[in-house]
Amino acid sequence: MFKVIQVKLNERVVLLRDSLPFRALGPGRHWVWGTRLTEQRFNVTDLVFRALPQVRAQLDDSWFREVTVTSLKRGVLFRDGVPAVFLRPGVHRFWTIDPSVSLTLFDVTQAVPALTAELEQIIPKGEYIDVTVQAHEVGLRYEQGRLTGVLEPGRYKLWTHPEAQARIAAVDLRRTELAISGQELMTRDKVSLRLSLSVAYAIEEAALATQKVDNVRDAVYSAVQLAARGYVAGVTLDELLEGRDAFARFLADEVAPKAKVFGVRVDDVGVKDVVLPGEMKTLLNRVIEAEKAAAANVISRREETAATRSLVNTARLMADQPILLRLKELEAMKDIAAQISEVRIVVGADHLQSLLPSQLLGRAEK
Repeated sequence: MFKVIQVKLNERVVLLRDSLPFRALGPGRHWVWGTRLTEQRFNVTDLVFRALPQVRAQLDDSWFREVTVTSLKRGVLFRDGVPAVFLRPGVHRFWTIDPSVSLTLFDVTQAVPALTAELEQIIPKGEYIDVTVQAHEVGLRYEQGRLTGVLEPGRYKLWTHPEAQARIAAVDLRRTELAISGQELMTRDKVSLRLSLSVAYAIEEAALATQKVDNVRDAVYSAVQLAARGYVAGVTLDELLEGRDAFARFLADEVAPKAKVFGVRVDDVGVKDVVLPGEMKTLLNRVIEAEKAAAANVISRREETAATRSLVNTARLMADQPILLRLKELEAMKDIAAQISEVRIVVGADHLQSLLPSQLLGRAEK
């Protein structure tokens, strides 16, 4: 019996009798004589196809092409100049019925070519890395876990594959401000306090910083914290409060060399706050109040002593010069008279001469 088979322009058909392929059909209308016939259709617009060797043996060699992509190659199939299929390592078969279909192979040991938007859409993200190193950063290139280069600011694209797993780590070189607050410490005289510090640092050697420590921020934090504990434990509260500048210099001298070991430059270490418990604040206020009262008392006694000494010197001078005493008395009377309208002086006859000159008294007697 006859069987009519229609094959479209974008199709190819392999006929099977008793499940065994025996003939391939191109586009058109075909009359096939026989029984127990089946068919396997292929859509040639799907560029890559899979078929058993017995089936492939029936296909016309001009219809398809077989290519082997090695481990260090990657392939892209183009149709009409537009990328259509990405090929990883392995054996691939694709239809070449459309003459515009072409294959391009890329060597993953070389630089990634300029990627168009269409190429970026079909190349899996796991096949390459695309990293932009900013102006304030430096890039560290790793392959198979080994540091292979230090990259300046710019955009970089690298193939990555099992034979050379590539990675670019961007390291920020800008100055970083780190606050270290709420540190519970105890001074040498057993006073508990809470300390707040600040440290400014920047990464100078990116490769060293990433290899020596897991986290630069945590490493700087720990270094400052340990230095602060060591200093506070060795001084009294008064020494700490009076020598905050010395404390800051000590921290800088201690932390900077340690940070330099893992590629970090410490620019500044400062003491922001020293917080005392409530009862300690009250006690310190009492001490300060007592110190101020004692200082005021000393000043008052000093002034009283100076005043007494001045009075003694004045008394001695008046004892040696009686006329000065009289002048003082008259000066005092003058001041009193300026405040009241009348002054009356009552003295005995024996004291009158002490107030008035003898010449005036003589004329009065006449």
